[in-house]
Amino acid sequence: MTADWLAQAVLPWILAAVMLAMGLGLEADNFARVARHPGRLALGLALQMLVLPLLSWAVVLALPLPPLAAAGLLLVALVPGGATSNLFSYLARGDLALSVCLTAMTAMLVPFTLPLIMGWNFSLLGMTTPGFSLPYWSVVGQLGLVTLIPVLGGMGVRKALGPSRADRLSPAIRRLTGIAMIAIVLALFAAYFDRLPPLASLETSAVIALCSLAMLLGDRVARLAGLPAASARAITVEVGVQNAGVAMMVAFAILQNPALGVVPLLYGLMMNVPAFAWVFWQAWRLGPDRRTTRTGEIRGTSG
Repeated sequence: MTADWLAQAVLPWILAAVMLAMGLGLEADNFARVARHPGRLALGLALQMLVLPLLSWAVVLALPLPPLAAAGLLLVALVPGGATSNLFSYLARGDLALSVCLTAMTAMLVPFTLPLIMGWNFSLLGMTTPGFSLPYWSVVGQLGLVTLIPVLGGMGVRKALGPSRADRLSPAIRRLTGIAMIAIVLALFAAYFDRLPPLASLETSAVIALCSLAMLLGDRVARLAGLPAASARAITVEVGVQNAGVAMMVAFAILQNPALGVVPLLYGLMMNVPAFAWVFWQAWRLGPDRRTTRTGEIRGTSG
């Protein structure tokens, strides 16, 4: 009962608060600056929305995962980005404006793309029972309420308060919502601990493989495309760090299928391993002068 209450009642509200906090730091000018370099945005979105789901299928086909675990991994790949990716992009000295815009745009697209593509994935996995049906417009509405509307609401609050007041409030709100998100993930981990696979399992290997391969792919493609280093780092993070909170909400709250949410929950925990390893490598590679380099790169790549 406690686990169901956390997953179906508390998680959507916390997720909405996280998305509202993200919107509080956004304004139309963010999108305008990134729009001056539309190729970077288009490449990031293509990697997130098209290539990442195909990569997740490659992992599923390479590893003999049980159908529910495979479905959970595919579900994670359909919800890229998230507030956590913005944090990792900042720590890695990435183009923060590009990272935030990619996160915001995927938050606006996912409510429409996820139920459609996940329905196809269920069919390809042979999971066509009523318990795995996704009523398209119902899911669009529920995801919109938790992702798109809070982001737009946060932008509206920012406009009403004014940028200076919003910027003063934003760090504290982000910290509070970040702590709340970590708390709910840990609470769900404890509640579903007996259902989680061991660390030495195919599911854990699949999660680590997808995150690591996605980051490697994002880095290689961005650099081959000739993007500035800061933009390449932002895209690397955005492709590898997924919005596990939305995936968990779909599994736990919308489909009310805890078994489907096991891999998204595992991803929400384990994606931090390759992501932090990559951030520390970037910090070592780029040297100790973090503040000057980060500011210069973000200004240089945001237009």
